Amino acid sequence: MKYLILFILFSGFSVSVSAQTQFEMNMEAAENYKKADAELNQTYKELMKKLDENAKSLLKKAQLDWIKYRDSHCAFEGQLYEGGSAQPMAISMCLETVTRTRTQELQVSLEERSVK
Repeated sequence: MKYLILFILFSGFSVSVSAQTQFEMNMEAAENYKKADAELNQTYKELMKKLDENAKSLLKKAQLDWIKYRDSHCAFEGQLYEGGSAQPMAISMCLETVTRTRTQELQVSLEERSVK
């Protein structure tokens, strides 16, 4: 039942069918998160270049607060699978999803500042 719920919850995420073992799925999910994080960092750096000192300070604080949220939220989501071999995958998938959402938010801010 637990794995059926896991499958239903994460069937829309980016872990591919090519991964056969739980270890492979865990590694693939971690790699997908790593890519999402790299995209976030690139967008963040681009946005910082467009900001004055006050806005940079505000964005830095917002980003630090977001990191705290991301980590605690995904720890909570992963707790459902605590002790199971799928827990690392669940956490990585959460991290990827939340990170991609944050990247989109930063991208909107970057686009708004590029129009000016």
